[in-house]
Amino acid sequence: MTRFRLLDGLRALLAATVLTTLIAGVPLVLYALAGSPLPAHLPDLGEIGHALTHRDDGTLFLAVVKVVSWAAWAGFVASTLVELTSRIRGRATPHLPGLGAAQWLSAQLISSVALAAGSPAAFVIAAVPPAAVVAAAPAALAGTTAAPDTGHNPLRFAGADASSPFGQATMMGAKATSEEAHARVLRLTHAAYQVRRGDCLWTIAEHHLGDGDRYTEIADLNTGRAMTDGARFTQPDVIRPGWVLRMPATATDLDRPQPPVADRHPGHPSAAPEFSRPHDGAPSSPQSSASQEFSKPGEQPAVVGDAAPPAHTPQTREARTSAPEPTTILLTDGGEAEHGGPSTPVAAFAGGVAVGSLLTLARLRHAQRQSRRRGRRITLPTDPATLATEQELHRLAAPDARERARQALATLGDATAAAGRELPHALGTRVCPDAVELLLAQPAGTPPTPFTQGRTKATWRLDLSNAAHANSSRDVLPALLTTGHLDDGHALLVNLERLQTATATGPHELVDRFLTTAATELITSDGPWFDVLAVGFPELHTAGTRIRPCPDLTEALGLLTDRARDLRGRLATSAGPAHVADRRLHDPDGDWTLTLLISRNTPSPDQLARLVDTVTALPGGLAALVPADAVGAPARFALSQDDQGPLLNVTPPGLTVRPHLMPLESYQRLGELFTTAADTTDVAADDPPYDAYASESLLPPASGANGAAISELADDQHEHVAFEVGEPAQSEAAEPESQRDEALNAVQVSILGPLEITGTVADLQPKMAELVLALALAGPTGLRNIQLAAMMGPDPDTPKPSDQLRQLITRTRGKLGKAPDGQARILCDSAYVYRTHAITLDWTRFQELADRGAKRNSTTDLWDALTLVRGPVLDGCYHWWLETPVIENIRAEIVDAADLLAELELDAGRPDRSARAARQGLASDPYAEQLWRALMRAEYEAGNMSRVHEAWKACLKAVAEVSADGDPHSETAALYRRLTSARHPA
Repeated sequence: MTRFRLLDGLRALLAATVLTTLIAGVPLVLYALAGSPLPAHLPDLGEIGHALTHRDDGTLFLAVVKVVSWAAWAGFVASTLVELTSRIRGRATPHLPGLGAAQWLSAQLISSVALAAGSPAAFVIAAVPPAAVVAAAPAALAGTTAAPDTGHNPLRFAGADASSPFGQATMMGAKATSEEAHARVLRLTHAAYQVRRGDCLWTIAEHHLGDGDRYTEIADLNTGRAMTDGARFTQPDVIRPGWVLRMPATATDLDRPQPPVADRHPGHPSAAPEFSRPHDGAPSSPQSSASQEFSKPGEQPAVVGDAAPPAHTPQTREARTSAPEPTTILLTDGGEAEHGGPSTPVAAFAGGVAVGSLLTLARLRHAQRQSRRRGRRITLPTDPATLATEQELHRLAAPDARERARQALATLGDATAAAGRELPHALGTRVCPDAVELLLAQPAGTPPTPFTQGRTKATWRLDLSNAAHANSSRDVLPALLTTGHLDDGHALLVNLERLQTATATGPHELVDRFLTTAATELITSDGPWFDVLAVGFPELHTAGTRIRPCPDLTEALGLLTDRARDLRGRLATSAGPAHVADRRLHDPDGDWTLTLLISRNTPSPDQLARLVDTVTALPGGLAALVPADAVGAPARFALSQDDQGPLLNVTPPGLTVRPHLMPLESYQRLGELFTTAADTTDVAADDPPYDAYASESLLPPASGANGAAISELADDQHEHVAFEVGEPAQSEAAEPESQRDEALNAVQVSILGPLEITGTVADLQPKMAELVLALALAGPTGLRNIQLAAMMGPDPDTPKPSDQLRQLITRTRGKLGKAPDGQARILCDSAYVYRTHAITLDWTRFQELADRGAKRNSTTDLWDALTLVRGPVLDGCYHWWLETPVIENIRAEIVDAADLLAELELDAGRPDRSARAARQGLASDPYAEQLWRALMRAEYEAGNMSRVHEAWKACLKAVAEVSADGDPHSETAALYRRLTSARHPA
């Protein structure tokens, strides 16, 4: 028996002894000392009066003690019965008035007994502690993770053939550094607390911050945030059970069970009147009277699940605007279709910023990887908050309004060019779930096919489902800016070139956030090319070649004037349409690029007048967006605030939208990401932030693996279980009980390619696969229930409810089947730490083989390692809790192993095998130019010059997708020139 199992058993034995003593022993002792709780006869009024009016000789006191003792015992027994009944039936335990302490004690004892069993049935009975914790503080995670059991190895390959190259592996226990590494992998964005019945903000601060008057810190973190029931936090003295409050990083004891809290508070020693006088705690009813101030009449509270709502879930506009929102970047807005029914959510700023930022990072990191030396790593941010921002970008990156608008505009460009027409004067686009409407400055006649007349003569509509693939290279409305969503939920994008000079007015903070969000979207966008003169955005200087940083408005105005002079001369000396946008459409090879000036600095009146004159003097080709309160610019973005958040009035076209303004802190983090990604110096594999993952090889390695079975994973694709987003849920009832109990030898989690989990007795649903992946990556350290709840939620602020988490784990256990030793494949100890059992990870095996191959220059080990690679790491699978250093480290080790193997095979005179090794590595990272160079060298040595040319063309095509300038690394180009100019080897 392992140390953990022994401790679990001792805890369970102690809890069972205490529970038995309290239920059966206490009444025996009471009966022996005080007799039966029932009196021999009922006293009459005379006896009662005599007892109350005469001096007590101890008889009355002992009688009272006897009655109170028996009543306390009866209350505890009742609490235990209620607790057991509720857990067996899978329902929340009702609150028994006056028995809070007894309920708390019985809950702890029952949990300790039930969790020791570790079986699915026991887990259903065992509840999580009544602690109101749903996410641990970043600094607390490592400290609260239980130490690994060196004798318990949940991740291993089972059934090894000792004669195979995968056999003869040994088990290794986890070390303390492994604990730190896994704790870092699971770092969360915020500490959080889930409000319970009876809580008030003052008592929460007292318990977890050490001083009740620090409730203001909690209030500052949550004011204006939408909670899980759709209401917003506006007053410190109004909170509801189930709300998830952000907590300061200094909060302590978030994962400890807390005793029950009284519903009525007599008052606290506080200077705040709302807490110093008697007051009620959080009400038990989810729809208390206090909630009325948060909701409009008829509003339905938004329910937060563990995934985005279905595309056709009806919701009112009021409910949508009060839905919980992410904390670090931006929202995804959803809305109703034109006919008033439900619609598919349409991304606004979230897509524009998140997608563009990730594309920019991909380009910058491609340059980093080409400068990385073997055995080293690219430079990544070391600040956890900056890494968390990149996680948020991945979570929010989805097809957005800009993509739909670009598709429609490309179609518009093809249609107008084919018809020989000029572009209509478009103010912007209104993006619906299945259509795009072009908003015109004035009626422009019959729209070209496939466009149809919109709701007015000044709108053209394109049904996206019927639109043919268009030439996306046409520069139609290049400076398209997402502003937010209208009341019907549809996104509004405006054409800055048509607006010419636009000013942003309103409160300084809102204007600043609007400008930084707009600048980030414009500079990182992947649409048609245009130049950006940026003033006051140093964080974006490294964000690509589109930006031209200017130290002040004076220099920017000078550059804009020079561009205006050039355009004016070219318009006068060449034939063609009068408007620059039409020249750009019909003469794509000409230099008709749009130049956009965006400034964070407010221009003086003279500068603004000069800016307006310069831009408006030309028919297109120039645009500007600056902060200014003065009137006189052709267009204006007027920002304001109401109880639902920021508002933005765009004139023209005179529409008001809900903008999604990036927090300034997130903007700073994005700047740090870009700056770090622009650094092409490499770092050691154990430098920050990689040092936290340096001990990944200490995960239990493959033990007893069947080499032939693992090799077949790459060939027998029909035998694996693949997980795709949107897979329909399968009914639990459809799975036979006999299947759940079937014992299989190995369940393997494969991440070196698309996520695959093989060896289960039934197909896993996507959320089950995510759970297994998280536990497999956690290794022997395991995950606490609070960590799992946070990770299984759709974002860091929305943890999965404990009852849903228990159901998820129980159902996943059933579909995984039992291990050969009869145990479940997901185990839980009494500290609420979950670990996998008899589940293997292909990355663990790869590390072992690649490390051994590198140390011994063994091509056999390196080939065995690369056999496990099936494609890009976790291709098509991303969860918000996955961190960039983990993926980047795996990617680098695969490329290094393939590069080394190609070199060893070439040195051994086997160019054909060298080429195969390079291609195997390219399957994981098709942009790794060191592998393209290895492939060209191998083909050259084999005398296949035609394949050298083919490899060069394939490299150019791949690099064009991610390189900032579309060109390969100088070493790659130099190698190709040298090979093609040299004599072929004999």
